[in-house]
Amino acid sequence: MIERILVLGATGDTGKLVVEAARHRGLKVNAAARDPGDIETTDAEVRPVAVDVMEPRGLPEALNGVDAVISTLGVGNDPATLASPPPLYTDGHMNVVNAMEDAGLDRLICVSALWSRGNDYGPLWFRAGPVMALTRVYSQMRAMERQLGAHPKLRFTAVRAGYLQDDAIDSPPPEPHADRAPEGCWLTRRADLAEFLVTCAVEETWIRKCPCFAQKDDGKVLARKTPSVA
Repeated sequence: MIERILVLGATGDTGKLVVEAARHRGLKVNAAARDPGDIETTDAEVRPVAVDVMEPRGLPEALNGVDAVISTLGVGNDPATLASPPPLYTDGHMNVVNAMEDAGLDRLICVSALWSRGNDYGPLWFRAGPVMALTRVYSQMRAMERQLGAHPKLRFTAVRAGYLQDDAIDSPPPEPHADRAPEGCWLTRRADLAEFLVTCAVEETWIRKCPCFAQKDDGKVLARKTPSVA
């Protein structure tokens, strides 16, 4: 039974929503950030913890009393970072997995992307623009999925999200698919992703799988604020 989770990337746009979704489900949360002072909460069941997965620093303490880990770690979307992203998805997550193994933990849910599977999602303008800009990030995500799968005892779920949107999307909500998302499905509302990540932890679903989680394009992407990667 899952009672307490560690949320990595708890100060990011998705991470904040995961903390909220977890508390709504009655879970206690260790909310991790490089500077725990950045975590704004008055909830006694949300415990800010200092973690830098690239050092790694703080992971043993952050994993104390935890039943599962949800990672929403992501890189910035400025041009310099996208051109040469730090190995956050690969080296960072391997540091997490190693610390989990030392702590006797085996349940990890993390965020990947549809484009870790292939570059044929979304309209042509999107594939020629944002997908090309994020190629190195998606390549890291693909490598991360392989690395997770190479740990036979790790009960991981790598959720292949679509292009993250902060606002509501005017189409039926996303559903998980084992192979690939249905035709035309390449968007994911951030709040829906957060709920699904927590559901995977609570209901013990999609073990050692990489489900695609996206919904249909509503034709309003360009009218919305440009979202962050994480």
